[in-house]
Amino acid sequence: MIHKERGRASTLLSGKSLLIFLCAGWAFYLSSSQVFLRVENYETHKPLFWIEVKGNDTFSLAFKHSYDKAMYVEHYQIVKGKEFVLTGITFQSDLNGQGFIYPNPRYLSNGWGTFQGLHEVKKKIPFIMGSADQANHTLLIHGKKYLLTRYVEAGMPVALRVERARRYDVYVWRVEKWLR
Repeated sequence: MIHKERGRASTLLSGKSLLIFLCAGWAFYLSSSQVFLRVENYETHKPLFWIEVKGNDTFSLAFKHSYDKAMYVEHYQIVKGKEFVLTGITFQSDLNGQGFIYPNPRYLSNGWGTFQGLHEVKKKIPFIMGSADQANHTLLIHGKKYLLTRYVEAGMPVALRVERARRYDVYVWRVEKWLR
């Protein structure tokens, strides 16, 4: 009888120890920081969308240009988990090279053009969110498409930033967003 009591106490103790160990591991994971690509309200800095990234990931921002009414895809690389480098632009334009701020557009036979070899360092990427039917800003990263109009109202000034944040903060933001 005494051996059964010891066995139960030992099993309970090891179960509690395992639970404490798992909770401590989960708390450590949530408190650790990670690099995120964040879309925020430009004026209030309130986060509108987060995605976990690596310190040197590449991504693209695709949209229909408000003036040209043609597709533009800006290509970026995250550098050191702190800033962006604009590496190139792919576009479909009828402007024949007029009005571009970058020199030497290269036109392709499929009707698209490119600006290659750009190396413009940016801390943030500001823009005004267009509507889904007019601009349809889309983030292309990790082989997925994220329609930003699902997270941001049209006409809102926004900015993309790279930010190191605790995973806990992002999970709290997601829960708050889900509760609304």
